[in-house]
Amino acid sequence: MSDEAQQRAGSVCALEEALSVHGGRRNRRSRLWRHPLKPHIKVPYYVAAAVAVMEMGISEYSIIADAVGLTIQEVERIDMVEDPAVRKLALAGIPIGESFKLRRRVRCPKCQAKVGLAPCIACHGY
Repeated sequence: MSDEAQQRAGSVCALEEALSVHGGRRNRRSRLWRHPLKPHIKVPYYVAAAVAVMEMGISEYSIIADAVGLTIQEVERIDMVEDPAVRKLALAGIPIGESFKLRRRVRCPKCQAKVGLAPCIACHGY
């Protein structure tokens, strides 16, 4: 067996161990998020969460980065919408009923509540 094949087998075993430790549940944040109304828009979960936080009206990159788990440079790149998929998501917006779990709570600029989901369920869509 080649070294590359052994590494792949080792990584698969490590993944299976991690899944069995957590009861077989996969982390939602590690996969792509698909827009429910426009299925051709697929972005990583954390990118969609950052766009949702920006839609709430929060514009400070450090707050967005802490809430989503990204670096400030990555949030800047998302805000500049250089990637075509991010551009399509920004134009389409986050639909009502969709929410993203945040790593840290943020204060909603409209209702002043500390929320752990983005966008704020109380304010989004009104």
